[in-house]
Amino acid sequence: MSGNPEYDREMIVEGTMDGLAAARARGRVGGRPPALTQRQLDQAQRMYDAGEHTVAEIAEIFRVGRTTLYRQLHAYKDGGDCALVVYRNTRTRKIDADTSRRYGETGAGEKVQLEDRKWFPIAPARWPRLQAVVYVVDGVVARIRGVEADLSKWDTDDRGYADVPVTKPLTELQIAKRLPTLGIALGDHRPHLRGKIREYVPL
Repeated sequence: MSGNPEYDREMIVEGTMDGLAAARARGRVGGRPPALTQRQLDQAQRMYDAGEHTVAEIAEIFRVGRTTLYRQLHAYKDGGDCALVVYRNTRTRKIDADTSRRYGETGAGEKVQLEDRKWFPIAPARWPRLQAVVYVVDGVVARIRGVEADLSKWDTDDRGYADVPVTKPLTELQIAKRLPTLGIALGDHRPHLRGKIREYVPL
């Protein structure tokens, strides 16, 4: 140390800020761990979307504050349209037991990309409002698919997870026309927050 407390304090703060900036550049964000795991958040979201519980009741079930839950579920705020943002990386090890093909981001083309739309825990009450699925790969928006309006094309598995009927990846022009209020573009940097695999954003 220099013997100058004010200078030492400034150096510590500067070093901390540099470290946080470097971590953000690598897609890591500091702070406290999330109050809810992704599985708990998915369950809370479905309970909220179904309209069978109030936020206060759900917060009590999961033992979190109402403010925390409101912040997590904010995309549904007025029952408006939304998009689902899915965070992935190219290091996934999830393998299909029947075909031995890898799920997630394989870097392969459209015909080879396995199960790009399955399976998401989306409550039926949200189906009409989901307009797009945004795929973020290693912290960068890789593709955006529209969701088909025909609800008869939706399907669910034995867990109640939804097979979302999505379109082919949209071009930049199609995104601008179809999702003018999305505010997310192809190639945008969107760091992956620890513990968050997916989230809704309002349109």
